[in-house]
Amino acid sequence: MERIFGKHNDEPCTLRLRAGEVVEVKSKDEIVATLDENCELEGLPFMAEMSKYCRKRLRVLTSVNRIIVEGIGIRFIKNVAILEGATCDGEAHAGCERACFVLWKEAWLRRAPKKISLDNQIARASTVCLLAFCKNPKCQSASLPKASTDLPIWDYRRFLSIVSQRGFRAMLLSLRLEILQFLTGNKPLGMSSNSRKTPTAALKLQPGEIVEVRNKDEIVTTLDYAGRNRGLEFTKEMEKYCGKRMKVLKIVDRMIVEKTGKMRQIANTVFLDGATCDGQSHGGCPRNCYCFFREIWLRRVDTEPGSQQILK
Repeated sequence: MERIFGKHNDEPCTLRLRAGEVVEVKSKDEIVATLDENCELEGLPFMAEMSKYCRKRLRVLTSVNRIIVEGIGIRFIKNVAILEGATCDGEAHAGCERACFVLWKEAWLRRAPKKISLDNQIARASTVCLLAFCKNPKCQSASLPKASTDLPIWDYRRFLSIVSQRGFRAMLLSLRLEILQFLTGNKPLGMSSNSRKTPTAALKLQPGEIVEVRNKDEIVTTLDYAGRNRGLEFTKEMEKYCGKRMKVLKIVDRMIVEKTGKMRQIANTVFLDGATCDGQSHGGCPRNCYCFFREIWLRRVDTEPGSQQILK
């Protein structure tokens, strides 16, 4: 078992965590002891933005062993979990606004004692110490190709965890989508049109505003043959939000691109509160990334009494 799951510093580094369990993030000193000279463990960096969670107790959102890397595809990664509410604020990465859920190696966590309360507030710990240790802090998303390995379609690990987390039916759906994508040459399975040039719109939305996601027919008119609007894809996972009223969570105008690791500007794009990707058409990827919504896919709505209920 140790040969299969691996060890670190003579201690098993696989907790086999499950969604809903409460864990405690180890102290900064304990975590630094697991890192190499690049501030990484098995290729995955411990970012300065993560230091504020040290010694805090959080609930496991999901365990992760397969992951979608933008521009590459589905990959295998081991001994990793995502914790509820633990997102990257981009403070040490030029203000990147992707708000990715942080990936935690299980060697950085410990199970919290049973019947222990969660920490409701996260201390704003200084990142100076960690930044001094990591002279060139790396982005986890940009490091995923190094921290993961190829996961071919015939590898059973591609679907095994889907069964354990979401059931056999979800595994069959994921397998069906994988086969369709293979047969269609990785063409988009969601909405698309025959256009090659796509329109834009600037609503100048602000966090807290209520918007309605336009219906499928309206959104299709804004997409090109690849299902994108100015390079940004309207994914199949986003279709379930069509016609729903939601709150603007934040404006996104800059982000690090996973494939290149470079900062890019992005215009007229927002995150909606609660609108995350369930990975249904992406091999069951469990990252729960926020969906990027172009403002042209949205409309402002009133919030007068009696208006449609907002999707939480």
